[in-house]
Amino acid sequence: MRILQVASALQDWGGIERYVLYLCDGLSARGHRVHASVPKASPLDTRLRCRKHPITLKRQFSPLTLTPYLRLFKKIHYDVVHTHFSPDFVMPALAARLTRQPYVIMTRHVALPWKPSQVRRYTKLYDHIICVSDATKRHLIESKVPDRMLTVAKAGCPSLRPEKLREPVRAMMGIARGDFAIGVFGRLVKEKGVETMIAAHAHLPANVRIEIFGQGPQREELELLAAQAGAERVRFHGFVEGIDDCMNAMDCVAIPSTWEEAFPFAALEALSLGKPLIVSNVGGLPELVQHKRTGLLFEKGNAEELAKCVRHLQEIPNLKEAIQDAAKRAHRSDYTVDAMASRIEEVYTSRPGARRR
Repeated sequence: MRILQVASALQDWGGIERYVLYLCDGLSARGHRVHASVPKASPLDTRLRCRKHPITLKRQFSPLTLTPYLRLFKKIHYDVVHTHFSPDFVMPALAARLTRQPYVIMTRHVALPWKPSQVRRYTKLYDHIICVSDATKRHLIESKVPDRMLTVAKAGCPSLRPEKLREPVRAMMGIARGDFAIGVFGRLVKEKGVETMIAAHAHLPANVRIEIFGQGPQREELELLAAQAGAERVRFHGFVEGIDDCMNAMDCVAIPSTWEEAFPFAALEALSLGKPLIVSNVGGLPELVQHKRTGLLFEKGNAEELAKCVRHLQEIPNLKEAIQDAAKRAHRSDYTVDAMASRIEEVYTSRPGARRR
């Protein structure tokens, strides 16, 4: 198949960009001819290895953005046109319709409802919608999107590959032998629930360290909150380009989100390293984390319950070891890049007349 991944509105480096990168790699490895439309010199552009078309789109309804896609589609016929981010949801899809591209689909990356106007618009423009989690599909069903248009196809990621030994990395971070390190990875914004992790500090033993990796508009507020709480064992590391060594140095990874997380890559990456996950019971996280098997669940915003999960891992070594083994097995069996590409390839080939290669 010749496939276009539409990424012309993706100018940062976050979860959707990584999804597109892994999908392009996975589909190319399965023999497909994969192209991507992407802003020139963007973080995604510098990482993609497939054929690229430099197109930048910033506003969903700007008619000027229709022209480069009409030009592209008149030049190249694609079997599948696949969009990923809301600014790309209208003009590229409209251009694909006007030029009679046979199959136009989108991936919905968040677990939030649509307005009636969005439902009407997208169900006319698209043949099918991929949901990254059951939670995402549930919200679209509640928004009155027809069930026949929806398929859950969960993401995958490469296994993280630490380059440095774990103990020297921990020593460099100031994590003493016998300390229990909790890693929090992600953008520092309100909905990520980092306040809950800081509040849990008061309910944890003195040897527990909270290591926060990421940057965002809430960083200054969170640092002040930690200082006011006397949380001297909470440290902020800022943005880290490659998290492999940092995540490997942790004893567990926490995702204390307060909003409906759809299917975060930090969780998939932790699984690949066999890191126990402690996550809020929201969105798609309970689909990924089976309580006391691949991690532990707590009710969002409940700092005491989060701390209790940490103490379980500290106090029950057999539980931690069992979770580590199950996490690695789950990633190998279900959440590799090839498994992700296989699931999405199945969506591509499920329409009548589709060719597998």
